[in-house]
Amino acid sequence: MAEIGGKLRIGIVGGGVAGLFSAWYLARLGQERIALTLLDRGEPGHGTSWDAAGMLAPVNEIEFQELPLFRAGLASRALYDSEVVPALPDIGFRRAGTVEIGLHADDTGYLKRLYEFQRAQGQAVEWLTGPQIRAREPFITQDVGPGIWSEVDAQVDNRKLVAALVADLKRRGVEVLSPREVYGYRANESGGVVLETTAGELPLDRVLLAPGVPSEALKAQLPYKIYPVKGEMLALDPPRESSQDFLRATVRIRSKTWGSAYVVPKTGRILCGSTSEERGLDRRLTAGGMLDILRKCYAAVPGIYELDIQETWAGLRPSTLSRQPLLAADPRIPGAYHLNGLFRHGILLGPLFGRAAARLILDGARPPEVVEFGLPEF
Repeated sequence: MAEIGGKLRIGIVGGGVAGLFSAWYLARLGQERIALTLLDRGEPGHGTSWDAAGMLAPVNEIEFQELPLFRAGLASRALYDSEVVPALPDIGFRRAGTVEIGLHADDTGYLKRLYEFQRAQGQAVEWLTGPQIRAREPFITQDVGPGIWSEVDAQVDNRKLVAALVADLKRRGVEVLSPREVYGYRANESGGVVLETTAGELPLDRVLLAPGVPSEALKAQLPYKIYPVKGEMLALDPPRESSQDFLRATVRIRSKTWGSAYVVPKTGRILCGSTSEERGLDRRLTAGGMLDILRKCYAAVPGIYELDIQETWAGLRPSTLSRQPLLAADPRIPGAYHLNGLFRHGILLGPLFGRAAARLILDGARPPEVVEFGLPEF
């Protein structure tokens, strides 16, 4: 075993939101029982989690067929209120809600069905007319039709969140090794797990592999497949001279003709996104991707036309074949565990799955909200 001073030595591979929240909960729940090491091939928090929009939107983000994910999203959203924000107050948390709109008269029927589905799940959403939406958010197009308002949805500044998590882990004495590439793992002859890294072998008692989109070397050993889904985004400068907020709520666009998009107001920037493309590890921006985002966001919020472009980027969301997250013990190597596939819900689901991973590693428990997310592809 690799115990240090009687402590259980645990390693976490991956410094995205899944790995960071897992480490955060392990450090809180394990307290004096564990020695914790986080390894990341780059700077922790600066991968997919850095490229996200930070929406905490279990009501407006989840599709009809995703009831287990819907319940998981609600449970994780509640953890932000009860545990995350009280401990990490400076993460740009805002309870501004979401307004979900269409861009064509043909979208109204779909939105009405979505609204009735959300109400059937017990959610306190409101059906608003176009003028009612404009009264709340006057920068939305005058042509807006009816849509859905949800107050439970919130947001964080995802870049502030990951920075706060890393700082808190270091304050708690967690060893952070970066850049440190992990290209393999195997069972230790004396029990536990050995990580094979670019700096040599690291023996541990237990290991959580949460690499997001893995390297080619690590991918070959995982008992599941990850499909990277590229999302192009851009950030705009807020209006320089305005007596009121450009937007208060997140504007989510649901159009059967135009496709989906969103406009997310942050402090100091306004995010517009996002595309969804499966092109392997290609993160290059495309003219078509930027055009697709801007035409939809401009149709919903015409005022973005005058705003300066602050930043453009593309991120790779880690998706499983089923588009569902996974949390499970490795079926071949005792002491190894896997957390991945949070896809487009990483910031939302991070607390729930991080807390669940910590409980699974420490005592084998699985909260009811995550029991359906195992390794179906193995």
